[in-house]
Amino acid sequence: MRFLLVALAVAAPHYEIGIGEQQAQMFSDPRFAALGLEHVRVMTPYDVACRPSAHRYYLDIWLDAAERAGVRPLVAFSFSWQRWRRWKLPTYRTYLRCFRAFRARYPGVWDFNPWNEANHSAQPTFRHPRKAAGFYNAMRRACPRCQVAAGDLLDWFNIGRWLERYRPHLRGRPRLWSLHNYIDVNRPRRWLESGTRTLLRRTRGRVWVTETAGVVHSRRYSDYDERRAARATRMMFAFARRSPRIERVYAYQWQASCDPDLWDSAWIRSDGSARPAYSVIVGELARSRGAAFDSAAALDPGLAAGARDTCAETAP
Repeated sequence: MRFLLVALAVAAPHYEIGIGEQQAQMFSDPRFAALGLEHVRVMTPYDVACRPSAHRYYLDIWLDAAERAGVRPLVAFSFSWQRWRRWKLPTYRTYLRCFRAFRARYPGVWDFNPWNEANHSAQPTFRHPRKAAGFYNAMRRACPRCQVAAGDLLDWFNIGRWLERYRPHLRGRPRLWSLHNYIDVNRPRRWLESGTRTLLRRTRGRVWVTETAGVVHSRRYSDYDERRAARATRMMFAFARRSPRIERVYAYQWQASCDPDLWDSAWIRSDGSARPAYSVIVGELARSRGAAFDSAAALDPGLAAGARDTCAETAP
């Protein structure tokens, strides 16, 4: 792939671009360093720091790689990955104990989502917005200097109703909110009908879009379509430009798994080659910085220059 990008005299956008990815190998990809992204996001169980586990081992590796790459991590908590705790919400005491253990183990992390996609039916918080608000309150109390984003809601059909049940239980008036707007940008929705606008109208302060992307394949989009994902990636930026309150946009994810049945909204294919959505990202970064990326080789070095193949890693 070759890029011919010329410098454009345009104003820098009001938002920064980040990336969410569960695999630490992203940080060793030469293209990640070439893009110069400053913000990254990872999701982990709320109790990851409370006991030794494989998840804690991998989080250690992920956060160490992020620190070496010089990027700022945002950590989102979710349900326990212990099977018998999957649908059991922790008490506030347990949540606080595990969060304090997390802060003691990872003192360099300052940005948090108290609960990932709390309004989604796949989360145990789905029917418990008051409990989700309590987790936000507990985290804010335990770390006043941390940037804790309220909400972290999916732009699902219930976003407005769920938000109205959640917000009265928050202590104080949050000045930072977060949102996942996959549906807005992939359906796509008109701005006036969007979940993004719903959140903006019902809140005050800054907003981080902590997950969004053009989806290549999922249960909703069962047909594999990279060009549809590239169009949705453009829409992702169009939505971000609609409000100066949107401060960060974290796309998800960096590289696709080898398993074709898993969620896939990656910029990079499983074999390590770049998709059309990656070209959209490169173009947006070039425009936002007012300068061309001079080296196409640095942006797409090819498999021989260090890009990983997730299928080769899982081969017997």
